[in-house]
Amino acid sequence: MKKYYRLSELNEFFGFSDADIHYLNAETDISFCLYCKTTDVIIGGWKKGDFFGAGRANYSGLVSMTKHQQVKLFETKKVSVTSGLLLQKEKINRYSAQNPFKVVMPNTIISGWLSIPFEKIHFNEVPFHFYPEERKSMMKQFTGLLNQISTIQSVRTDTKQTSSLMGDVAIEDELFYNWKGFTLSDVCIIGSELEKAQSYLSSNTDVKVHPIITNKSNRPIDILILSVLEQFPDDKPTQIWNRLKIDVTKEPRSFDTDEILDEVGEDLLYWFDNQSEGKQMKKKSFYNLINKLKIN
Repeated sequence: MKKYYRLSELNEFFGFSDADIHYLNAETDISFCLYCKTTDVIIGGWKKGDFFGAGRANYSGLVSMTKHQQVKLFETKKVSVTSGLLLQKEKINRYSAQNPFKVVMPNTIISGWLSIPFEKIHFNEVPFHFYPEERKSMMKQFTGLLNQISTIQSVRTDTKQTSSLMGDVAIEDELFYNWKGFTLSDVCIIGSELEKAQSYLSSNTDVKVHPIITNKSNRPIDILILSVLEQFPDDKPTQIWNRLKIDVTKEPRSFDTDEILDEVGEDLLYWFDNQSEGKQMKKKSFYNLINKLKIN
């Protein structure tokens, strides 16, 4: 098993449907995470709701998200994140414990700077903020400009006094949150959470009635699928497709003993009916057929 899988891999390798994934998000405590491309971060820790910086670093790897962010991402297909946990400590590099900021602390983001050597950071999952912007507030600059204009208009003075007024307002630099946007394509699940997810879905299928060959259709493709379902009643449609895809390459075939399948590709399946006439079926139609056969 890999350290983590993207959502797109869950269907291919484990047979998770989109409905399964949304169920895990909405009805279980499964935690998904996000893959973050290379970026600068501030590493530190939380104390009574305040964040204290320990060092600056470069990171690319998995980051956590809250349950609220996870639900929002699955509902809107996008989410913005400013902080969380770095889940792959080994991916942290270019670490420096020196305070890189000139702004006064505490401030709205960082309450203090601790300058901790990396080897003394013992968390496996490391608290972080995406590297904040250090700049002047555009809102305060705009407000200051309006105040200056108002003052100039209300005071009748000479050019020298007006010039002095224009230079009186000094706006200090501040730290501003750095928001990173993520989409469903960035969503991943780590190995331990995947095992939990499989357990949830497995227990969910235990109460289902396994399919029995009672379907009255005599189409060779229906009979073949039902025979596979009898042997593997918990298989997802994609897993059955992959079993047949492998089976057509074998000699002799394990499932398709009557050799009604001609070819099973990535998206199309070719088979022969009772009159030896060639037919084709798209993967989506194949999936729908399996669900129909299970119901009947």
